[in-house]
Amino acid sequence: MPTAEPRIFVSIASYRDTECQWTIKDLFEKALNPERISVGICWQFVPGDDDDCFEIETRPEQCRVLEFHAKDSRGVCWARHQTQKLWQGEEFTLQIDSHMRFAPEWDRQLFEMYAECGNPRAILTSYPVPYEPPDQLSPASVVTITPKHFDAYGILLFGSTSVPIANAKPFMEPTAFCAAGFLFGPSAIIEEVPYDPHIYFQGEEITLAARLWTHGWDMFSPNRCVIYHDYSNRPDRMRHWKDDQDWGKLNQKAMIRIRHLLGIEESSDVGALVEIDVYGLGTVRTLAAYQAYSGINFQAQCIYGQLAKGPMQLDGDEEVSRRRALFTGIWQHNDWACDETRSGAGATLRETETLRRVLPPVFRSLNIATLTDAGCGEFNWMSRLSSGLTTYLGVDIVPGLIEMLRTTYAGRPGHQFLDQDLIAKTLPACDAILCRDCLTHLAPVEALGAIKRFKESGSEYLIATTHPAGRNADINSGGWHPMNLCAAPFNLPPPMRLLSEGLAGSSKSLGIWRLSTLPGT
Repeated sequence: MPTAEPRIFVSIASYRDTECQWTIKDLFEKALNPERISVGICWQFVPGDDDDCFEIETRPEQCRVLEFHAKDSRGVCWARHQTQKLWQGEEFTLQIDSHMRFAPEWDRQLFEMYAECGNPRAILTSYPVPYEPPDQLSPASVVTITPKHFDAYGILLFGSTSVPIANAKPFMEPTAFCAAGFLFGPSAIIEEVPYDPHIYFQGEEITLAARLWTHGWDMFSPNRCVIYHDYSNRPDRMRHWKDDQDWGKLNQKAMIRIRHLLGIEESSDVGALVEIDVYGLGTVRTLAAYQAYSGINFQAQCIYGQLAKGPMQLDGDEEVSRRRALFTGIWQHNDWACDETRSGAGATLRETETLRRVLPPVFRSLNIATLTDAGCGEFNWMSRLSSGLTTYLGVDIVPGLIEMLRTTYAGRPGHQFLDQDLIAKTLPACDAILCRDCLTHLAPVEALGAIKRFKESGSEYLIATTHPAGRNADINSGGWHPMNLCAAPFNLPPPMRLLSEGLAGSSKSLGIWRLSTLPGT
């Protein structure tokens, strides 16, 4: 190690975060050699609304800034990619989040731990210990990243273990995993493994770890506590996915990209694989070698030889926001490319001609007077039938669409329209729930969640799209497959009635079930 400490480029992506200014202040104040530190910041903010993010400046001459209006942000990985453009040849780089605190002489300690690795291609990385703003630090400990389980999209999620600093090992322990909020090593990683701007958020760390390792970098868990992270849900903490209605589409493309990159599912989606050669795996070591080293089998969804498919939190705020943003984007941009209705070709008058003829007598024979249309879309074809009902409730997850329907059909008696996520909340009881061309666009785990909610409603009947000759696929929400509700994983009993839609070359039908007879989901 040379006498003068090498320079450090600190990379920070900040999204409307009031803590970022204090993070910068603390890192300079706690450094042993602050004059040898430069900070690159990707500021994403709303002018006027976020003035409280810029109340102080610390060593502005050592801070390089790229400013973006928050509406132009494309997620955290995109922002981290922007910060790397601010690197100006500093020998080392430290990537952190915008809400951090530091131990005294953190820069010296990082260099000492790096030297103790005895490996010029070493990277120090782990999840930082928590702090609470403004500066309440948790007891010092050392943290090790551990694989947790695969989510519904096949993406590996992580957990961690920690021990008090007094019990830390006297050496840096190798690890196969990395933390995006604490990554320290030679700045050659910026040139060799540039940050992938086409990943949104989920999957960021496992893809980065695989890319670093296959490019010949070795990751180590620090044995000192030098950095702290704010994990709290502060009232002023803004999230990109709550601001941007299109974030679900970005995330959907990222899921396809990640699955392709890690060998889970090969894709030919050009939009999802843009620049995949630039941000792909390395050639120094293979993906198969990384899986053997890490104990992870991406395709089999196994950790250390054990199946590790974890549950999906279907009704959490983030999942609801993801679905809302995804389907709002599809509706706003007419992604299903139909001139008659943005609900898609399946909702045109031509495609529903047979159903519009056979459904009214079915409603009368089953005494269906109150109907919930789950996934009503633009109400294009049902608007021709609904006046024969006592009560019609159209439900959709797209707020703008529901507002449009409320305005357009404000004078139609007995008609209401509700903005609701079918998976997160139970619908009101009615005679029947009609769910046509909706479940077929959901990932199977989410479709199962919706059916569970339908049964919880206490309604009498479910009338839903099914393809008796179809084959179920493990799609991502927003896609489509010819869903057969009587096959796994749904396993509904044969419907009491099956109404063919009369489409040439297709088994597409509406099945009718008594909800009380459906298996527990």
